[in-house]
Amino acid sequence: MKIGIVTIIDYENYGNRLQNYALDRLLRQEGFQTKSGLVFFSRKEWVHHSSSFLIKTIKKCIPFFLYRIYHRRASGRIVEPLRVKRIKKFKEFTEEYIDTFPYLYVKNDKDLRKKIGEPEFDYFIVGSDQVWNPDYEGKDYEFLLFTDKKKRLSFAASMGVESIPENCKIRYKNMLNSMKYISVREERAVDIVRELTGRQADLVSDPTLLLEKREWNDIVRKPRVDMKKEYILAYFLGEIPDAVQKFAENKQLYVYYINSRKDADIYSINPAEFLYMLKYAKYVLTDSFHAVAFSVKFEKEFYVFRRVQSGVSDMFSRIETILRRFELQSREQGRKTIFEQAPVSREHWKRIEDKLMAEKAMAMDQLKKNMTNVVME
Repeated sequence: MKIGIVTIIDYENYGNRLQNYALDRLLRQEGFQTKSGLVFFSRKEWVHHSSSFLIKTIKKCIPFFLYRIYHRRASGRIVEPLRVKRIKKFKEFTEEYIDTFPYLYVKNDKDLRKKIGEPEFDYFIVGSDQVWNPDYEGKDYEFLLFTDKKKRLSFAASMGVESIPENCKIRYKNMLNSMKYISVREERAVDIVRELTGRQADLVSDPTLLLEKREWNDIVRKPRVDMKKEYILAYFLGEIPDAVQKFAENKQLYVYYINSRKDADIYSINPAEFLYMLKYAKYVLTDSFHAVAFSVKFEKEFYVFRRVQSGVSDMFSRIETILRRFELQSREQGRKTIFEQAPVSREHWKRIEDKLMAEKAMAMDQLKKNMTNVVME
């Protein structure tokens, strides 16, 4: 059976590439063939996601080929050398571990179906990244509108917001109702699906949490750089809190700022090397959902902060779900000072891992039950 994975493809975000790998791996363990990607942007989508009437009108008048030139620039294809190096390493990781579609530009659903060979696929699964975040995703193809309703499934799809904007609610209601099966990765998303449609979505942990630690160890790679024996890993997608430097000074530990261009060698490590740095860090400080997820998988002492990022709404609900479900709420800290907590006990980590492995079995069984062509064991 062949499954197309519809997800965001971001060659600069570690969590993005690793969640894609994890979902691909989970499906292949069940005996499915997979192909990932479907990164494209049609004129219809481009116009649809503009809020200003004037901007929409202007966009309708611009030839599609000119937009393609614009989008190459906007998507990071024309970038400074350091980013080029990082993107190259991310692409190499993806090519090694994930079978992907080429980067596609299409004009409509018919064009998309033709280019990907839609009839060859038994199902399409959208997830697990923020594919349904109305601030910057939630495009038609991310609700699988290009394929038959019977083929539309989601797995740990994330909305990443507390509420859907009023002007999007009817559209989201219709598209969610067109899905054959819905699973999401945060509790608030379960509520949103129920509020909009009356349907009960399954709550599923991110695939990065459902793979066993030994499976992640298989792809961990040491960066080819000289590293401190003990260090703090700081991975922030938004502004770095004042608490980070204060904590480092108190602990007298060096800080590797993963997303900082100040250290070119560290900035350009690939996702497998990122896992190594997280695995062997003394502490992990972050505002990233996936850095929290991997801190849980590798049983690290970590502290998480609410993200502060210009133009980006609060996305803490997905992190909140992890902390609450695994009784790790004390790991959330304020941005000025870290109030250090007692280490998480070995017994606590074991309970979390046991819970995740039981959830993995249930999640995959539930997914297969919604595939009418699958014979359950």
